Amino acid sequence: MSCSASGKAACGGTPNAHCGYLKKKGFVDVDRYYRISPGDPYMYCYKDETQTWRAVEKINLSTSKVLTDFGMSPPALLIEEEATSTKWLLQTGDEGEILPWLKSMEQSGVNCLEPQEKICDQAECACNIYGFEVEDIDGSKVKLDKYKGYVTLIVNVASE
Repeated sequence: MSCSASGKAACGGTPNAHCGYLKKKGFVDVDRYYRISPGDPYMYCYKDETQTWRAVEKINLSTSKVLTDFGMSPPALLIEEEATSTKWLLQTGDEGEILPWLKSMEQSGVNCLEPQEKICDQAECACNIYGFEVEDIDGSKVKLDKYKGYVTLIVNVASE
């Protein structure tokens, strides 16, 4: 939820703040109310939206890095404060909530990272898909140059 000037009471009186509930994952999962304000380097955590006068904890976003985890359902944000190595795993209510949180964090100076995965040498320098050979759903080898000239959608169905 994003707060406009007319709805600023919902975000602790701060206009244009981004706030809402995120599930803090850990030993015990707990729903907490979080708020990020433009220009403020901190993300504040409150017990709920009625107690925004006293933060339970705050995360320094200007010294943090963030990864998104779409492997969870619904997806989550993994925030690591670099100075203290403190980590938070905050789960959104649904996939559509990730982008507004990331945009708000970015405006506060957070380092939003892409997952670092090893890319095979062939893929790293490829300029198209036609030199690849893949397995189809039945396990048969298929050369992708067979689809040259066609509009192609490649889907990983994660069948294993």
